[in-house]
Amino acid sequence: MDSILAIAQDASQNTSVSFTADIMGIAAVVGMWKMFEKAGEPGWPALIPFYNLYKFCTVTMGQPWYWLRFFVFIIPVIGWIPGFYFLYQMCKATAQAYGKPDTWTWGYMFLSGIFYCITGFDSSEYYGPMGVGDRRTTQAKESKTVNFDVVKDEPAPQYQDLSDQVKVDAAPAQDETVDFQFDQPEE
Repeated sequence: MDSILAIAQDASQNTSVSFTADIMGIAAVVGMWKMFEKAGEPGWPALIPFYNLYKFCTVTMGQPWYWLRFFVFIIPVIGWIPGFYFLYQMCKATAQAYGKPDTWTWGYMFLSGIFYCITGFDSSEYYGPMGVGDRRTTQAKESKTVNFDVVKDEPAPQYQDLSDQVKVDAAPAQDETVDFQFDQPEE
């Protein structure tokens, strides 16, 4: 009986993680669907596992079979290093293809569902695999990013004190008396 309760407690604790993973997966599919449509492709391949990676690598990198490199994750311990490198390359190509700054690479890697939805639903354009069709100037590319330059604060303009020039002509209120009558209830 104790083992059944332990299993139930483990399952109840893991449901929030599972629910979050499900939501992120759904967001990734919806975002990928919109990204495909933005690239001029049909959106339905986002629903089919493995085929969506094939199409995604075609759209973002121009190399449809690049996704097969992710099977390196199967190799214990050392497979993670090249696997993360391949993932980084794919996410960087995604940022370039949709005209996003290189810092978006990290968002695509770790919060892909959210960043796919942002890219799919915002006003960004598709510039081709790895951004080859992006003919914007460097200034135009940077205009969509946030500039964190330090700007020198200038003192606020000084205003004149005009309080001595203001005249208030208020006539004194007439002396009125108000009678209040409080009726006490009789006992």
